[in-house]
This record gives sequence, structure tokens and C-alpha cells, in this order.
Amino acid sequence: MSDHLTRELLEEILSRLPVKSILICRCVSKTWYSLISNPSFIAHHHKKTAARNSGLLFFSYSTRELVWPFKENVRYLLYPDESFPANPIEELDCPLKDIKRFVDIVGSFNGVFCLSYGVYGRHTDGAALWNPSVRKIVNIPCPNVTFTSHGFYKHLLGFGFDSATDDYKLVRIVYLPDSNFNFDKIPPLVEIYSLRSRVWRKVDNNDLKYVIADFSTSAFLNGTCHWVATKPPNGPGVCDAIVSFSLGEEVFGEMEVPDCLVKKYQFVDIAVFDGSLLLVASFKLTGEGCFTVWMMKEYGVPGSWTRLFDIPDFKSHLKWIRKLVAFRQSGQVLLAKLFGQLVFYDPKTEEIFDTKIRGNAHSFYLDTFVESLVLLNETDEFTEVEASEDNGTSEILEEVASSSNS
Repeated sequence: MSDHLTRELLEEILSRLPVKSILICRCVSKTWYSLISNPSFIAHHHKKTAARNSGLLFFSYSTRELVWPFKENVRYLLYPDESFPANPIEELDCPLKDIKRFVDIVGSFNGVFCLSYGVYGRHTDGAALWNPSVRKIVNIPCPNVTFTSHGFYKHLLGFGFDSATDDYKLVRIVYLPDSNFNFDKIPPLVEIYSLRSRVWRKVDNNDLKYVIADFSTSAFLNGTCHWVATKPPNGPGVCDAIVSFSLGEEVFGEMEVPDCLVKKYQFVDIAVFDGSLLLVASFKLTGEGCFTVWMMKEYGVPGSWTRLFDIPDFKSHLKWIRKLVAFRQSGQVLLAKLFGQLVFYDPKTEEIFDTKIRGNAHSFYLDTFVESLVLLNETDEFTEVEASEDNGTSEILEEVASSSNS
């Protein structure tokens, strides 16, 4: 029958199908295989899927074993949007979930997840791109600055998409210590990995004057990665400004934050909701457990910061909130408590609902699941990831073990 269809009509029909059906269609004939594998078809299919909601949620979290080497067990689940947190329909098989290290989601775009893995959240030399829709994982090679090459360091990651070059990029900001083990004295090193080039490249002449907070989350919006940062020398608090990095122009910028957040909180995370930047602050330096959420209504305009809601310290049933995981269409907010309890909170009624899910507070991740064919033509490289799993990590593990026994 396909012999009587024009290529344009066949492409239009196939582009409306879900990914699982398209993968089956690749086996019909060489013509269909060639059409579906074409980058222009992959882009055309993504435009179709982006215009409609999959109705599914991607949910991830991890639990940690209590015996050495404290392996993290990570789960990746799909839920119907209307039933979460009950009735998952599928548990996704990510090859990295069984690796004996700590796996974090740096970010996602167009259905592609950037995963990083390392030891206790530091020395995260390993990273990969994963598209669960096509079941492909692409290993990102070892960066230029590693524990083996430079010793101890602090670093931050940001992941996103450069629409000008149709390229997925991972940016890495590395702080090296001086002789007194201060990390705010030496200008940071910045390098970028590009999926198109498949190599890490150093960003010269970076003018970053801030120190990005330890374990800072990153948020990708408008072609730009964002982090919470402080001005050196480091003092109390973790928030002086938002540092941005444009993946297209490859330059740093900065944005002001609300005055009430500057050097007032122990933790300040950055996120994106409904096309706007969010700042989520918790645990005041005065000892109060206040939790506050702010939204930048107009991108890049400091005067548009708006307080969404606060959770004061005297609400005993809401103490120890550490992370805002997601907003729901119902108006409820999904929150993670410091000790791993995942709860729903309604800012209007101040009611709380326990999901009965337990995990590491930092690991909870929830977002709309996006189907795409990105990485379809890539070779699955997890065998290479497995082969390079040590990558200097054994030295770090030995050092951690010796320090814990001393």
C-alpha cells in the first residue's frame, strides 16, 4: 500500500504515530527505515508531539543502601498524569540505574535526559544522554578536568539545547582549590560538551565573577542555563544573584534576586515552572525552617519577582521541607522533606497529603514525559560506560573509606 503513497503523505501519516509504533514501522521496509531515520523526519515528528500532551509523567527517585559502598538504587517510572502517585504504568530500564555510584538528572529537553554519575555527588566525571522513548543511551566522554588530572575540585553542570545549531550541550564549571583549600580564589575553568562534535571544548575568556553554590541545581530556559551564586569571598548564605550562561553565545550573565533572599538562607534552589524562573529558599541562617517560593514573572526583569507562597516555621506538620519537586495543575505542590518524605501541599488550604513514597530528598524528580526520536540513529554506548566505570573513582572511594574509618 505504501507504494501508492507519496513520500510527503507517508511522512505525515507516520509523524502522527507514537514512538513505539514508529519503531515497529522501521522494520516494514528499507524505504520506511530510511524515512524514519532521516533527521528531518525526527524533527517533524517532534513538532507534532510537542503540540500535544502525552498525558504521562516521568518520575524518578533513589534510595540508598545503609552498608558500604552505600549503593544508590534509582527508579524511573511513568505514571498517568491523573493518577500520580498511584498506579505507575511502566518502570523504565535505564542501564545506569544499576551502576554502583550516585546518579543525578542534570536536566532534560525534547525527551532527552542528561544523567551524571559520581561519588557522593562530587568528582562527577561520568555523564550520559538518555532517551527512554527509543531506549538509547549515549556516553559523554571524560572531561578535561578530572580528579585524576587535577585532584579535588568542585563543579556544577548545566544541560540544554542550542536551537541555532540544533545541538544538545552540557556545560561544566570547575572550581579548583588554592593552597589553603579555598575554592573562591582561582578563576573557574569552563568547558562545554556538544553532542554534534562529541568532544569537550574549553571556554576561553570566561568572565564569571561569582561562585556557584555547592550542589546548586541548574535550570534551563530561553536557551540559557541558570544557577544560584554568591560573590567571593564566600560569606553566610548561598544567594547573591542568579548566574546565567547562554548556550548559543557561550557568555555569562547575571540577574538580581529579591533582597529578602540575599544571604538569608542556607539553601536556595532554582527551577522552571510554566515558562518562568523560580527561586526556592529554605532554612534561614537564624535557625528558622521557613520555606519560600518566588517566581520571575517577566524573564530578566528583577522587578517582576513575585512571592508565590511561604511555609512558616511554626507549621509543625510542614517542618523540614527541603525541595520543591513540582507544581501540579490542581494547584498542589509536590515537596520533599529533609529526611526523604514526599508530600503534596495545597498553598490555599495548607493541607498536606503523604504520598507514602520515601527516598533521598535531593533525588526526587517529576516532569511531563516527552516522547521523541532524538538519539534514534545513535549507537547505544552503555558498554563503553561500563568499561570505563572506574575512571579514577576507586582512588576516591579508598580515600573516602579511609577518612570514614579514621
